[in-house]
Amino acid sequence: MRTEEGEVLESPYVRFEISKDGSYSVTDKRTGVVWRSNPYVKRFGSATVEVGGMTKWLSLDGFEMFNTGESVRMSYKHKGEEVGLTIVVRLLDDETLEFSYEAADGLKVERIRLLEDAFWETDADRGYMVVPVREGLLIPSDSGLVFAHAFETFAYEGCHMKMLGLVKRGSAVLVTWHDPYVTAEVRSTVGSADVQGRQVLSLSLDLERTARSLKTRFLGSGSYVEIAKAYREEALRKGWLVNWKQKVEQTPEASKLFGASNFKLWACLDRRLDYRGNEKHLAVNWTFREVAEIAEHLRRDLGIEKALFVIGGWIRRGYDNQHPDILPANPECGGNEQLAETSRRVKGLGYVFCLHDNYQDIYRDAPSWCEDNVMKNRDGSLARGGFWAGGQAWLVCSKKGLEFAGRNLPEVKELFNPNAYFNDTTFAAGLYECHDPKHPLSKWDDMKYKQELCRYTMSLFGIFGSECGREWGIPYSHFFEGLAGVGGNYYHALEPSSMGARVIPLFEMVYRDCVAVYGKYGYDYSRAAEYVLHHIVIGRPLHYHSWGRGIYWKEAAEGEPLGWPYDTSCFIRADGGWAEGLCLTDRFIKNTHEILSPLNEITSETTVTRHEFVTPDYRVERVAFGENVEVVVNKASGEFGGTRGYEDYVCASEMGGEVVLPPFGFLIESPTFVAFHALSWGGMKYASPVLFTIRSLDGRPISESRKVRVFHGFGEQELRIRGRTYRVAKEETLVF
Repeated sequence: MRTEEGEVLESPYVRFEISKDGSYSVTDKRTGVVWRSNPYVKRFGSATVEVGGMTKWLSLDGFEMFNTGESVRMSYKHKGEEVGLTIVVRLLDDETLEFSYEAADGLKVERIRLLEDAFWETDADRGYMVVPVREGLLIPSDSGLVFAHAFETFAYEGCHMKMLGLVKRGSAVLVTWHDPYVTAEVRSTVGSADVQGRQVLSLSLDLERTARSLKTRFLGSGSYVEIAKAYREEALRKGWLVNWKQKVEQTPEASKLFGASNFKLWACLDRRLDYRGNEKHLAVNWTFREVAEIAEHLRRDLGIEKALFVIGGWIRRGYDNQHPDILPANPECGGNEQLAETSRRVKGLGYVFCLHDNYQDIYRDAPSWCEDNVMKNRDGSLARGGFWAGGQAWLVCSKKGLEFAGRNLPEVKELFNPNAYFNDTTFAAGLYECHDPKHPLSKWDDMKYKQELCRYTMSLFGIFGSECGREWGIPYSHFFEGLAGVGGNYYHALEPSSMGARVIPLFEMVYRDCVAVYGKYGYDYSRAAEYVLHHIVIGRPLHYHSWGRGIYWKEAAEGEPLGWPYDTSCFIRADGGWAEGLCLTDRFIKNTHEILSPLNEITSETTVTRHEFVTPDYRVERVAFGENVEVVVNKASGEFGGTRGYEDYVCASEMGGEVVLPPFGFLIESPTFVAFHALSWGGMKYASPVLFTIRSLDGRPISESRKVRVFHGFGEQELRIRGRTYRVAKEETLVF
């Protein structure tokens, strides 16, 4: 359809109108909400191209258009002359528009913005964008902040899924793309004279190299929940949504990850080099015998039944040293024989025993060092990695990394036979290019060889995981370490507060039933209350990566903090409870594992189906897993370590009646498992917050179960259940 101003594409749900200057609007006919192009400049977008050996920047603001009824083809004219660039907008179905471009021979498009400050919303629109960085980020349009933040596809703290979402006046849009050469930019301006609104939040997408298109799906009424559900359909079509049922059929032992907390001894042998390659530190943090003793302590003394038990620094020269030359196991910690014995002992506890390795980094002092193995930059120089314990690392070409794994891993399997393996950085690092003519790589190639590395590692050890996590790794792994959080925080370098943003469980709505997810790095257990609540919201077990050296519980310092009921130390409490008298680390482990392990076990094969911020200050969240597991948490502040918002929250519970949640309080309720950190439950009021968990042991609902286990973490010991009051000092099995 043609109008005086330009062209129109229309379906029962969407109306797209575009003018010859490239400015456009999209009306979601189900909601009446209109999404528009760049509010600052009347044009479609912009591009950087190379033609005739010259690089030009083009403002895409003049077109000759042809409408087929299903698509509008727009031939760009620069100063009245065609340059061989065609933009195509196509109706793929009743609710989806595809934006793409075509370039004639002789025209090289270096970068093009097919969305440029588009689909903008103002503070008056009560809108937001959602970005799939780690668990998920909600960026509101009314923060009053000025910023521009780029999220590169699959980069570290970039877009970890190939999508974004937008909501404006309750109308939702899903934006997706296929290619890794796409970078999204979210921009916020304040006080613009071009728009009626105090703040403008807009989206741009830069496409490079092989990226040619993106899709926008207009969902009608919805929120980030509907956006996630729509993207889950897309993930299934891509073949990346491989669920636990499929994985457990292939690797039955992977079911051990349901409810398994992550215990990691990062550096058994800690060797550190300076910038000159001189050794500046050498310490044995744990011998392999001590590793086994720690695992046995967790199982026998703390009653931890489910664990992913990971060790690093077992390799020949210690943690992050001389990769890829990992064998034999270092003699300082006990050598091959003791590591093999430790593997047998830990697996004998029913735990998943995992070794930490790395096929991204190579060091100059490694016996296998050769510049031919290293990725090359465009100018032919060596691609530099990070500066780690072993000094300056260089990036191994992923083709070569796969070869090193093929050399090393069969011998690791034969010597130690772990039932899981962890390859560091594989998912965390962005996708790389290699410009060595002997082994060139595009980002697509890098992904391919890294996926093959994962597949090969799984074929040997069964269970496989890597750092952080990306959706392209889901079919090839069983656990991600780092997606849930970093060192007790939501993110590593990204600051949500700089965008007025909030964390949401977006990943859990799309891929929860496909992979186990953990955080990474150590943190202060005595300041971790909000981090615990974050894990309750996402239904994931914690990672315990902070340990004292040696047999830590015997070496614990006297006078450790005991915790206080109303601040971030509350989960190290054990007054009157199960872990009273134990060291701080063990108190925290026991309390939090008893909450999160059962929650994860009963929800691993479900997704998050609902999530909402209950209060205007975002401090109270309610989330549902599947159909019958609900959680409410009361975060005392919106940021870790904050002191704002110290208020109780009252909620209703089917089993517990009126429940009062103190700061850092929570309620988990399902037919077979209940847990709470509360000031009241079951008609009982407590002088200070108590921690209890209640679990049916026969699979029947707690209200009908003949056998119920009660765990008491801290506080008063009385609990009223099924009309009777019981005193539970540590734990009891109630028989009805």
